[in-house]
Amino acid sequence: MSPYLAVHMTEEQRLKNDYPKILRMAALAAVVIHILAFLFMPQWAPEPYRLRERQVAEAIEIPDQFEIPPPPKEEVKQQVVTEIEPTADASEEETIAETTFEVDAPPELPPAPTRPRFFDAYDEPPQLVRMVEPVYPDMAVQSELEGVVGLQIGVDEFGNVVEARVVQSVPGLDQAAVDAVMQWKFKPAKQRDVAVPVRIFVPVRFTLTG
Repeated sequence: MSPYLAVHMTEEQRLKNDYPKILRMAALAAVVIHILAFLFMPQWAPEPYRLRERQVAEAIEIPDQFEIPPPPKEEVKQQVVTEIEPTADASEEETIAETTFEVDAPPELPPAPTRPRFFDAYDEPPQLVRMVEPVYPDMAVQSELEGVVGLQIGVDEFGNVVEARVVQSVPGLDQAAVDAVMQWKFKPAKQRDVAVPVRIFVPVRFTLTG
C-alpha cells in the first residue's frame, strides 16, 4: 500500500470516530441558543384594535378678490331674410332667371387632365430625317450677309416641327431660317420607349459660295 493511500484512510477513520462527538456538541449549542433567546426576548402584549378617527371636511370661504362673474346674457339672433320678391321697377340684370333641371340631359364630363406641352427630360433625343435648305434672301445676298441663326424648336410626338423661336438672331436671315426649319421632319424623341414632344436647339448656318 502507498503512503498517500494510508494517510487518506487514517484521516477518514479519524473523521468517522469523531462524528458522534461533533453531533452532540452541535445539538448542545442549538439548545443553548434557544434557551438564551427565550430568556432575553421581550414579551409581546396584544393591543386592542382602534378605529381611525373620521376626518371632517371644512368649507372655506372664497375671499372677495375672487368674484365669480355673472353668466353671459343670451343675445337674440337676427333673422336672415331668405326670400326676396322682385319689385316691379327692377331691371332684367337685377333679376335671376329660373333654373331648370333636365333629366335626359347628358352629365357634364370633367375637363381632361392637362399634360406638359413639351418634356424637359427624355431618354432618346429626336433625330433629323428630312432637312429643307433655307432660301437665301436676295437682300442678304446683295449685302453679302452671312451668319448662324439659333432656333429653339418644338418637335411633337409625331416628329413634326410645331414651333420655332429665334434665340440667336442675325437680322435679315431669321425669317428664312424659321421658314426652312418648320418644314423639317424628325424621328420623335422617346421617354421609356414612348414618343414624347420635346424642345431642342438647332443652328442654321448661312454661307455664300462662289
